[in-house]
Amino acid sequence: MKMLKFPIKRKRHGYTLLIVMILMMLLLAVVYYYSEGQFTELIIARNNKGADVAFSLAEGGVQEAIYRIQYDPATRTNFLTTNNGVTNFSHSNGLINNGSYTVAIQNTAQAAATITATGSYQMGTRTSQRKITLNVIQATQPPPYNYDASLLVGGPNPGDINLNNATINYDNGYDPSSLIGGGNITANNVSINMTKDIISDKTINVNNVTVTAGGNILASQSIKTNNAVMNYGGQMTPNYPNQTYSLPAVDITSDCSVDLNSYKCLAQTQGHYYTSAQFAQLIKPKNTTLTGIYYVAGSGGVTLNNQNLTITGALVSEGTVSANNASLTIKNNNGPSGLFTLQNFSVNNANIYIEGLVYIGVQSSMSNNAIIKIVGAILAHQFTGNNVTITLDFKKDWVNQALQPGSTQSPVIRFDHWEEDY
Repeated sequence: MKMLKFPIKRKRHGYTLLIVMILMMLLLAVVYYYSEGQFTELIIARNNKGADVAFSLAEGGVQEAIYRIQYDPATRTNFLTTNNGVTNFSHSNGLINNGSYTVAIQNTAQAAATITATGSYQMGTRTSQRKITLNVIQATQPPPYNYDASLLVGGPNPGDINLNNATINYDNGYDPSSLIGGGNITANNVSINMTKDIISDKTINVNNVTVTAGGNILASQSIKTNNAVMNYGGQMTPNYPNQTYSLPAVDITSDCSVDLNSYKCLAQTQGHYYTSAQFAQLIKPKNTTLTGIYYVAGSGGVTLNNQNLTITGALVSEGTVSANNASLTIKNNNGPSGLFTLQNFSVNNANIYIEGLVYIGVQSSMSNNAIIKIVGAILAHQFTGNNVTITLDFKKDWVNQALQPGSTQSPVIRFDHWEEDY
C-alpha cells in the first residue's frame, strides 16, 4: 500500500523579519524626530532665558551708569565738564552667578553722553549677550530763566525745530519774546510771528513761509529762504557767532530726603503721587478737574483719549504725556504751574491751554489740527509741529515761578534708546 504525501507549508520567516525591521525603523524615526523637536525647544528655551537674563544685566548696567552720573563724584565731574571724556566700569557675578556687565559712558558734549551697557550670561559652554545703547543729557543751568524765548529748544546736543503747515503767533499784552533753536530751524508752509528775535545755533531753512520778527533773524551757519516773505526789525545775519542755549535745571524726581522742594516731594506731601495705572483710574471720567501738583511715576506716562482734564497747578510725569482727541487745561493759581515730562509731549487733534512752564525732556510733537495756547514758555530738547496752530504768549514770571521749587539737581533725561542681542 502506497502512502500519500502531503506538502508541508513552511513559514516564511524572511517576510516577518522584514516587517519587524520596517516597523522598528519607523519607530526610531518617530523617536528621533520627537527627540529632535524636544531638544530644539530646549535649546530655544535656554537661549531665550539666557537673552532675557543678559538683557536684565545690561539694564542693570544702565541704571548704575545713571546713578553714577548723578551721585558718584568722579563720574559726575567727568560727565559735566568734558566734551569727550569716558567712564568705564564692569561687574562680574555682581547680580547673579555666571552673569556680568560692562558699561561705557562716552561724553558727546558737556552734560551729554552715550551709555553702552553689555550684559553677558553663561549657561554651560554657551554665552548670551545683550547690548543696550542710549543717549542721556542733563540740564545744568541754574534758575532763573534768563532767555526771552517763549519757545526754546536747547541743552547739550539739542535737537531741531521742525514746522510744517503751522502757524505760530502771539497775543499782545505779554512779555516780548523770541523763538530760539539750539539746533536747526526748518519751516515749510508756515507763518511765524515773534515780537523779538528768531535765532538758530545752526541753520534756518524756510520754504513758502511768512516770517515776522520784531528784532533780528540770526543763524550761526546759514539762512536759506525759498518763496519766503521775511519781515524783521533788525538784521538778518548768517554766520552769527555760535551760542550755547542751556535748559534751566529743575528738580523733578528727587525724594523728600534729598530736596523738599522737588516736584515729586511736593506731590507726595499733597497726597498726589500716582502710578500710571492709578492716575488713569483717577481721570477715567470724561471730564475731570483737579487742584494741586500731580506726579505720575514710571514709564507708563499719561494718556488722554476723548477726555477733558483740567488742573489748577501742575502735571508732572516721568513718562510720555499724550493727548488724542482730547482737551488739556492747566491753570496758574499763584504757585508753580505747567506740564513737566521726562519723555515726550504728544498732541494729536486736541485742544491744549497751559498757563506756566511746559518742560519737555525729549520731544514736543504737535500735529493733526491741534490748537495750542501756552501762556508762559515751552522748553524742550526737540520740537515738531505739523498742521497746528500755536499761540505762544511769553510770561517770564510764571516760567520762573515754575522753576523756583527746583534746585540744580536736575534729572538725567534718557532718549534715543536701542538694543542689540548677539
